[in-house]
Amino acid sequence: MGIIYFLLMNQMSSHSSPEAGTPARSAQLTLAIICGAQFLVVIDAVVLMVAGPALAHAFGASERDLQWVFNAYALAFGGLLLFAGRTGDRLGHRRVFVAGALVFALSSLIGAFSQSMAMLIAARTLQGVGAALLAATSLALLTLHFPAGPSRLRALGLFASSATVGVASGTLLGGLFTNYFGWSSVLLINVPLGLAMAWATSRVGGRSEARTVTAPGMDWAGAATATLGFGALTLGVADLAAPTPVAFRLLALAAGLLAAFVVIELRSTAPLLDLKVFNVRQVAAGNALIFVHSAGPLVTLFFGSLYFQQVRGMGPLETGLLFLPMALASVAGARFAPAIMDRFAARLVSSLGFALMGVSSLILSWLPAAPEPFVAVSAFALAIGGFGSSLSFVCLTDVATSSVKPGEAGMVSGLVNTSLQMGGASILATILAVATAGASAPLDIHASAFTTAAVILLAGAVAGLLLLTGKSGR
Repeated sequence: MGIIYFLLMNQMSSHSSPEAGTPARSAQLTLAIICGAQFLVVIDAVVLMVAGPALAHAFGASERDLQWVFNAYALAFGGLLLFAGRTGDRLGHRRVFVAGALVFALSSLIGAFSQSMAMLIAARTLQGVGAALLAATSLALLTLHFPAGPSRLRALGLFASSATVGVASGTLLGGLFTNYFGWSSVLLINVPLGLAMAWATSRVGGRSEARTVTAPGMDWAGAATATLGFGALTLGVADLAAPTPVAFRLLALAAGLLAAFVVIELRSTAPLLDLKVFNVRQVAAGNALIFVHSAGPLVTLFFGSLYFQQVRGMGPLETGLLFLPMALASVAGARFAPAIMDRFAARLVSSLGFALMGVSSLILSWLPAAPEPFVAVSAFALAIGGFGSSLSFVCLTDVATSSVKPGEAGMVSGLVNTSLQMGGASILATILAVATAGASAPLDIHASAFTTAAVILLAGAVAGLLLLTGKSGR
């Protein structure tokens, strides 16, 4: 899978032209680092999914405990993305990027030597902090170095390929490492990679992004309410699988904090998130659809990994290999997305991607009752879902970022990533709650989960047709 990733990077970077005045080699190196960071951040969001049974055995963890191994990462990641993006606007995106790489490496080292589930979840939370610093500044650096148009579409194609290959290959690499070296190895590998990324970023030359915002100070009140609000929202939604009074209090707290955040941003002279950005229809619609997008790849990986191992009795390595068609199709989707977007309106491209993911989920919902052989059916469903996920992701990211202004790259990048990550945590928890509400048998839970995901994704296809207008550019 690493060979596929680097071949694709070399192919596409050779066709990417940087912003005028930016040295071509420096821009290509920057793009390679950006995509490497995106690959690392995304793969670590899913790489432990295949290791779920191994973690359950090592720590006696339940399915809800395992959910928090993923949600702790998503909570810190999603809660801090706006703040991380705006910090990059203030202090310089490269500087924040390097800090994120170092935090990511340190937290991975701590997680690998965890002695309890609580320690692992704490390490994953810190890892989410580092990932937020990396992700928010990665997309910001891309939008700064590649202006709207063909060069940015090609760069976004590579960026999306990095993400989708990371999502799909996370299970394969997780299976390989877990099977041969144990679950801790999937975290230890991040240490040298994170350190190398920090070193390379500090060495590569190019345009400086420091102090691109001239407004005074940082919006600390907005940062606090946004981080705590999104964190409370994630916690509350995660507990909806088994509703308690605490869950409803957390949701009420989240609503209050996010309402306060909106008020603060409306009054701030240097807002963490300039709410006027939502006056642009494509930005508002693009972020809304990015939020829903996670019902495709994340739900497929979470419930698919559990189904293949717990119901079908497959090992971690076999499960990872079964997700290989999804990875390959994701690469193809990202590779052809720019050409498709050049010929068809964004609303058509987005809706096609959502429809393919919806059909994929419907097929996977029938697997529990499907007779042998189920491998071919699973591979086909995963392939069309991977292609659709990548196609819609490239389209929606371009839609949501093509209006970025100088000094707002970090803010817009943080907004896009917040929509993606908070959507993933919220939708995964919601589908888990729906799937377990009226079923207890594993077969029924998995069928219900994929059926619910299919309904959400097909609704997203319709919403794309209604909300998006024209081509991706504005």
